[in-house]
Amino acid sequence: MTVPTTSLGLRERKKLATRRNIKQAALHLALEEGLESLTVEAISEVADVSPRTFFNYFSSKEEALVGENFEAEAEVRETILTRPSDEAPLRTLRLAVAGSEMLRAADDRRDEAIAHQRLVRQNPSLLPRQLAKYAAFERSLADALAERLGVDPDLDARPGVFAAVAVAVVRVALHRWTTDQTRPLGELVDEGFDQLEGGL
Repeated sequence: MTVPTTSLGLRERKKLATRRNIKQAALHLALEEGLESLTVEAISEVADVSPRTFFNYFSSKEEALVGENFEAEAEVRETILTRPSDEAPLRTLRLAVAGSEMLRAADDRRDEAIAHQRLVRQNPSLLPRQLAKYAAFERSLADALAERLGVDPDLDARPGVFAAVAVAVVRVALHRWTTDQTRPLGELVDEGFDQLEGGL
């Protein structure tokens, strides 16, 4: 779920490309050499950046492998805040997530996503970071929805509940998408929301 590159300036597009390049280099090397042997220096060399540049984007090799997707959060947050004020919260989250750049582009990167899931399965030490990534995305959704509703998310449970449900739909869809390679991710996400809105 990234911000569409057509809406970004040249500087932002270059930064996004560098970030993606580093992540891809880290994933390739981790699968090839193993997580324990992976070093920031090796990632930097393959990504053709300096270690200093690496640390401008990521705090560690683990974060490069399983880090938060700030671009995705920014895009979805903006969509949530611009949806009609009388729209049902779950509908808002569905349209914000299902219409995101991540889902539009995901099927072109299915092999990378499958490799990433394999890496996490092979290295349980990465699982807490992956769970933290989902938790951060959930908080971002809840905060944006609370702002849209004009409520305090610490006092009103609705934003947190709806955000948790939306992230659960995405997590289940991602799992199905990386195991059943016959269907696009967007279709699986829509199916999950259909089941929710239809009362299962």
